[in-house]
Amino acid sequence: MDDLVSGIIDANSLSSVGGKAFALGEMSRAGFNVPGGFVLSARTFMTMTPSLQRLILRSFEALPAELVAVRSSAINEDGQEAAWAGQLDTFLNCNRDNLLQSIQDCWESANSERAQSYARQRALQSTKVAVIVQEMIQSEISGIAFSVHPVSNDDTLVVIEAGLGLGEAIVSGQITPDTYVVIKETGLPIEKHLAQQQKKLVRSAVGKTTWKAAGPQGNKQKLSDEQITELCQLTAQLEAFFAYPVDAEWAIRDNVLYVLQCRPITTLLPS
Repeated sequence: MDDLVSGIIDANSLSSVGGKAFALGEMSRAGFNVPGGFVLSARTFMTMTPSLQRLILRSFEALPAELVAVRSSAINEDGQEAAWAGQLDTFLNCNRDNLLQSIQDCWESANSERAQSYARQRALQSTKVAVIVQEMIQSEISGIAFSVHPVSNDDTLVVIEAGLGLGEAIVSGQITPDTYVVIKETGLPIEKHLAQQQKKLVRSAVGKTTWKAAGPQGNKQKLSDEQITELCQLTAQLEAFFAYPVDAEWAIRDNVLYVLQCRPITTLLPS
């Protein structure tokens, strides 16, 4: 592809694609199950030219997917000091017709009051934004996994949050997920806190997303014990691969586990 647009597996320049896309590229090259897609370099930031539009649409048409997620990847994002988690916008279930506008909106989210306030609080400079366009995983279950207990700092434990539907509902705080505390070495859960999930975020009939009743499964354990162990093992593998404590977003579709993104945990207390 053109140097303005690269496949996720080729996203190997941190200064060009930002921390989120760079981590996806590293995981993809290492064989982790990362959904495919492409990345718009930060050089394209706020410059939607006709030639770039054509390149984006050709790249989209080459994907084996009709719907994609559009995510920001700021140049100083997902670093050891500041994760930018939730500060920049994500757009789910985008199709060819609204892809270009979703990318434009993703760029503009870097200039939102929310993002600017986050940068001021952490003495960060305003940043250019690369954009990830990634196969949309219509997850039955999704969530976040921490390779170190984010409250107690216990590095022998993995903490997994899980909910029904798309993970954006958990990331944005719109639902309360199940929480499982798991022994990292064995993959065995020692605590389970089950949520009463009333609704789940899913793809709507016309694309994008909508809320749907969670039904009886919302009151049950969202992950089986076998899935908890699999997620624990994956989280430990990611921590070993990156050589730092990680916070990973994951999704399960048709019993297949995907890594959607992975970043350092920036909230741990000094040891």
